[in-house]
Formats: sequence, C-alpha cells, structure tokens
Amino acid sequence: MPILARLRPSSDLVETVIVSYGDGHHDAPRGNALRIDTRPLHNPASDPAVRERMLDSTGIDPHVQAYVRATPGFETIVQHGLDHAWSLLMVPGRRFRVDIHVTGGRGRHRSVVVAEEVAARLRAHGIGVETEHRHIDRPLPDALRDLFGDSELAALRLLAQGRTEVEIAQSLSVRPETAGRLLYRARILLRGRTLPHAIACGYETGLLQPSADERDLDPE
Repeated sequence: MPILARLRPSSDLVETVIVSYGDGHHDAPRGNALRIDTRPLHNPASDPAVRERMLDSTGIDPHVQAYVRATPGFETIVQHGLDHAWSLLMVPGRRFRVDIHVTGGRGRHRSVVVAEEVAARLRAHGIGVETEHRHIDRPLPDALRDLFGDSELAALRLLAQGRTEVEIAQSLSVRPETAGRLLYRARILLRGRTLPHAIACGYETGLLQPSADERDLDPE
C-alpha cells in the first residue's frame, strides 16, 4: 500500500500553505518553503490557437486547467513536488508547517493550476491545505504592453485624457464602432470591470503614465 494511503492526518488542521506567484513580478513570497517551478510547461497565453481565450482566463477556469494538465511534463512536475512535500510531512514528530511556493512567469495560468493540483492531491489524503494565488489578477507591465496593439493603447490613453468615443474615433481616423471595439479589448486585457476601472488598472500596472501636469499635482 502506498505511503500516502496509509497516513491520513486530520484535514481540519492546516499543515500546508501553497502560494502561486509570477516570477516576473519580483514579488516572491518569503519564508522557508519547497519550490515548484512551472515555467518549463508551455504557457497557454503563448499558444496562438487559444491565446485570445486565455487572455481573459486564469488557472481557476476549467478550460485553462484542462490545457495545462494536458501539457507534456505536467505530471512529472506535480509528482516531483508531491514527493518532496510528503517527505517533510512524514518527518516523525513534525511540528512545522510545510509550505510550497509555485512559480510561473506571470502567476496566472500554469502556477495556479499546478498549485491547485498539488493541493487537491494532498487533501485527498487527509492533509489540511490552504492555497493563495498572489498574482492571479495582476498583469506584468512589460508583458501586458506586448499584448496591446498600438491602436488599442492609443484609444485607452485618449480615454484616460477624457476624450469621448467619438473624439477618440476622430483622433485615430476610425469609425466610432471601431473605437468602441478597441476600448472593449483594452478593458478585457486589463481585466477591468468598466472602462474607468480599466483606466485605473492601466495606471496601477504602469501601462499608462500620468502627464507632467498630473505629476505636478501629486503631493508626493
């Protein structure tokens, strides 16, 4: 009988905290922890066949989970992490929590799926697990800029300056309907609930920069 099947601690006690994060954010979780690197797995957002759908999805979504689980190397990475975790969980008289940090490039797809998979398998054997996805809703400024076309970014900047959709269309020499589509895609890329929220996200991520006049008004 496998060791995992023999040992079944109470799942009421949190024995493991699994944190997924994106290495590109330079904001890695601190503390002693096992580390699982998911970057060798193919990035769903880089696959032209599914890219558009993945841009507005995360590793919590079933279609992203299915994609990542089907990626060559997924099972090896998950099992390797489980083996190391279990070797610590089985230490006789253990009085420490076994934390696991799962890294990816942006912390939205691969790392989230692997973290949830490891958590599910540990829970299935009675281990109390909590998961945290640190960067699941935080895009990388540089990577985010690569996702934007010049027209989409220009439309967003004009909107941030207070221009109307008609004025944006005139500035970009496009039809108002086209300007609306550009703004819609910009909002989706920024995961904004509304266009004003998308503008706020643009400033927060560094995609949009305040004008010189706006910086002069900043008390800091």
